[in-house]
Amino acid sequence: DAALRQNVRQLFRRLDRTQEWVENNYYRLPIEQMTGELVSVSRFWNDYAHRNPADPFFSEHFPEAARSFPEMMLALAVLDLPFEAAKHKADIKGNQLTLVTGSPAVVLHREIKPAGEVVAKRTPVLVTQNFFRLDDRFQQVAGEKIDKFVTDEFLLHTVYGCQVVLTNPGSARQRLDVLLQVPVGAIPVSKTRYTRSVHLDLEPYHTQRIEYFFYFPTAGNSQHYPVQVAREEQVIAAADPVVLKAVATPSRLDLASWAHVSQNGTRGEVFEFLRKHNILSLDLGQIAYRVKDPEFFTELLALLRNRRVYDHTLWAYGLLHNDPIAIREYLRHRDGFVKSCGTVLQSPLLVIDPVERRTYQHMDYRPLVNSRRHQLGQRRQILNDRFHAQYHRLLKNISYKTTLDNDDQMAITYYLLLQDRVEEALTFFVGVEPGNLQTRLQYDYFTAYLDLFSDKPRVARTVSEKWLARLAPLPAGDLIAVNAGPDGQRVGYPVDHWRKLFRDVVAHLDEADGRKVADDPETEAARQRKLANSQPNFDINVENKRVTIDFQNVKTVTVNYYLMDIELLFSRNPFVKQDASRFAHIRPNHSVAVPLPGDKARHVVELPERFHNRNVLVEVRGRGLVRSQAYYSNSLALQVVEPYGQVRVTDAASRKPVARVYVKVYARGKDGRVLFYKDGYTDLRGRFDYASLSTNDLENVEKFSLLVLSKNQGAVVKEAAPPKR
Repeated sequence: DAALRQNVRQLFRRLDRTQEWVENNYYRLPIEQMTGELVSVSRFWNDYAHRNPADPFFSEHFPEAARSFPEMMLALAVLDLPFEAAKHKADIKGNQLTLVTGSPAVVLHREIKPAGEVVAKRTPVLVTQNFFRLDDRFQQVAGEKIDKFVTDEFLLHTVYGCQVVLTNPGSARQRLDVLLQVPVGAIPVSKTRYTRSVHLDLEPYHTQRIEYFFYFPTAGNSQHYPVQVAREEQVIAAADPVVLKAVATPSRLDLASWAHVSQNGTRGEVFEFLRKHNILSLDLGQIAYRVKDPEFFTELLALLRNRRVYDHTLWAYGLLHNDPIAIREYLRHRDGFVKSCGTVLQSPLLVIDPVERRTYQHMDYRPLVNSRRHQLGQRRQILNDRFHAQYHRLLKNISYKTTLDNDDQMAITYYLLLQDRVEEALTFFVGVEPGNLQTRLQYDYFTAYLDLFSDKPRVARTVSEKWLARLAPLPAGDLIAVNAGPDGQRVGYPVDHWRKLFRDVVAHLDEADGRKVADDPETEAARQRKLANSQPNFDINVENKRVTIDFQNVKTVTVNYYLMDIELLFSRNPFVKQDASRFAHIRPNHSVAVPLPGDKARHVVELPERFHNRNVLVEVRGRGLVRSQAYYSNSLALQVVEPYGQVRVTDAASRKPVARVYVKVYARGKDGRVLFYKDGYTDLRGRFDYASLSTNDLENVEKFSLLVLSKNQGAVVKEAAPPKR
């Protein structure tokens, strides 16, 4: 069946819909989604950063590198696992499993162990009470954010909070009354009262948190009445009473507290804290007052740059210290300010690159075929709305530049070629300096493609064949070898898209040179070209008493001649000059079989002498195809003056007016109907007014068809538009 289907000739296939293509650094992600969040910090990447390059890399934390497709691919790339695993051996004896791996592997296991003793105790409500400093309530432990509770000293004039957590471990709802009280001698803040009672419904297996805030105005020991939980006026749970110690100056420096170190620590202690802790978890704004010192500012920014951390507030002090590097970094992060400066900018303190800021990316559009090659009207039109928007984005970007760089000229060249503006594209392309481009491939393709528009292409074949050798597909299973070629270019990286483009250039040149074209079965254009080249076809042209036949894949044809009553045929169908269908069931006046030479593509057949001075329809048949053309024997020259509805008939040789020539006029109306309009004869000047009538018929005319018939000089059929009114 497959072989039979191969032999069936395919019909014409319409062009695929135009698609928008971009270069993806990440799999199927637009440029605005290519952010650092795709591969974020985790224990897996921490293991990779601290690996020994001499040893294979493995990490038990590899499941943490599965938050996006790019991260999973990168994790697989760095893990030293084989593409194909060797055979492993597993041996189970009782409750013990012994696994001997044949190659590096990741082993996941789950183990069931006996639980500890369960103490049976009926606890209706669980309650805990802890204190925290409002401006330093969390800490990072093993990468996790946890509460940082205060258990020893409380600083004066510092806001603290009390966190009460209630848990209902039972299956019944608990209707509770909770009594809260600030410590003795403390002053409540943030809408907290000295004493308050809270009524709440605690759902089964739920937890609820209550917080209140206070500060100590004076030093000393303060009693704290703990939280009391009552149900139906019976106390069912309570926290332990505590004594809180308020001090003006702490007895020891809390070097683990950023809130304390940032405000009270020495310069060295601040930097030591920053070096040992996760900077992303710290409020760097708390040391903003310190960066007024130029030396502290310089040292701090150097540390933060080394840790890849940016803080908007700290960098703003670059303006105070007139630090150009810090100012550049600060302005680059001011998105609102950057947007007000346009899409492209080159200045000492601010550089706006639309690609870097993800506001612009180069896009390809293929396949894209335009209906018009030349400009129509005062403005050019791009019918594809997506391409129209992209082209104007490019124009907006380059409008902010004083000079165009090589990448700009390459992009302009491409988009002008998409609009079939070849001459303008060449103007920009000749200004490109290929040595300053990041890659040479695109430049060489433009060189080869634009060379096809010259009468004698000189470099297209050489350039294309050079790249076809480099882009050759690899054997199945082979890895891509990236090596430096003799001219510094990379070789051995097959890219199907570019290989097909260069192959099309070579095929174009082969066909133009008359060579056998090696078609690429992968491309639709090649399939269509192959079908077209193998399709039988011919065309004819009848003039000067000769029938010229241009043909391919046809060995013999039959030429039929039909004498025509030109006036009768015209009257039956005035707007079809060469309609052969009316002769399909009529025996031709003359017929001859003509063999066509196999080594040529054109053959000329002399018109039989008996038809030299007759009106005749020439029909050629062969390989299921029919071509026909009317041959009018005449020596008349016509000048149709459409703006005034007149025709002037002269002798073709002497150019003298011919009088008494019959003119029959039919009109096709705007409703599509064809009706007789008028007839008459030319005057002594050879003129005939074919449009004027004393009726309103001209108002409905869309097209005229004129038969000009001379008894001695033959006949001519012409079509004309009605005069503009």
